[in-house]
Amino acid sequence: MDEEHAFGGTKEWKRDRKVRAATDRSKFKQSNIEQARKRVQKIQPDWLRGRVLCIDAAGAVVHEGNRQLHCSVRGTLKHERVRERSLLAVGDWVWFEPLEGGEGAIAQIEERTSWLGRSDSFSGQRQQLIAVNVDQVLVTVSVVEPPLKPALIDRYLIAAKKGKMAACVVVNKIDLLESAQDVWWDHVEPLYRSLSIPVVAVSASTGEGMDKLAAAMQGRTSVFAGQSGVGKTALINTITGLSLPVGELMNRAAKGRHTTRRAQLIPLAGGGWCVDTPGIRSFGVWDLTPQEVGDYFDEIHLLAAECRYPSCTHSQEPGCAVRLAAEAGHIHPLRYNSYLALLQDTMERESHAH
Repeated sequence: MDEEHAFGGTKEWKRDRKVRAATDRSKFKQSNIEQARKRVQKIQPDWLRGRVLCIDAAGAVVHEGNRQLHCSVRGTLKHERVRERSLLAVGDWVWFEPLEGGEGAIAQIEERTSWLGRSDSFSGQRQQLIAVNVDQVLVTVSVVEPPLKPALIDRYLIAAKKGKMAACVVVNKIDLLESAQDVWWDHVEPLYRSLSIPVVAVSASTGEGMDKLAAAMQGRTSVFAGQSGVGKTALINTITGLSLPVGELMNRAAKGRHTTRRAQLIPLAGGGWCVDTPGIRSFGVWDLTPQEVGDYFDEIHLLAAECRYPSCTHSQEPGCAVRLAAEAGHIHPLRYNSYLALLQDTMERESHAH
């Protein structure tokens, strides 16, 4: 009766469960991919170890010692693509055979300790890896231009948790608050701090808060992730002293221009690395079912046990403890609306997959 109320008729629910089992994506999860990689031949004495800085159509640029060289991928590895868009990812530690002309051939990819990925925007059936072997995700947003998007923040936080990384919300362009008040700013900063998620307020233009951000990155591998136009590249330029191209915000619909074309790993002078990533306008959380969404919102997960129905979706069921808490103001409306939007998204993706 519980499942019938939450997901439709009992017979339909059982049939859907069988379909989900038959198309279970868990067989393609990271652990299985890594197990497949371990079958590659043992490391040879003449191979060298390096880290992937960026990827192109012909292979990857690998950092080894004090040099960078271009490496192709051996044919024996190419069949390991499974359900990822690419075998290699920025941040991978690899073993390669040095070749003439300052090039190499990648023969082994080490097991990944963490990863940031999203659903392929075209089919949603493959994972698009953004960066791997990362310590923390710097979820970068801005005030006013473009406006804060709390729902996008939550999706990145979930992806960070799934990928075994810490997360920090970096709010850029706070200098603009002097002349224009962002509608979400007064809510977002205290909201995420209350959830024990660090928030660093900075301005790449004035330098305010940049010392705190640099200190948080020291000795760690950090990936800047966020929508277009929030200033990820400008922040990296300020911290590293580089001159990576920075795009101007397009006036039309306040959308940012995609200046960064591909993710790239950048070494930091004082130790550590950072990853600049292309901006995105939507983010699909990979390998997430409707039944799992609430588990990644701590305030919802804690109340779920008090719901009348064990399989409650917390969206429309009578006697739902989560809905009652949201109506009473005990769950912030930004978070609850973010949950509902992600729930709907995962339900639609699951329906299309079947």
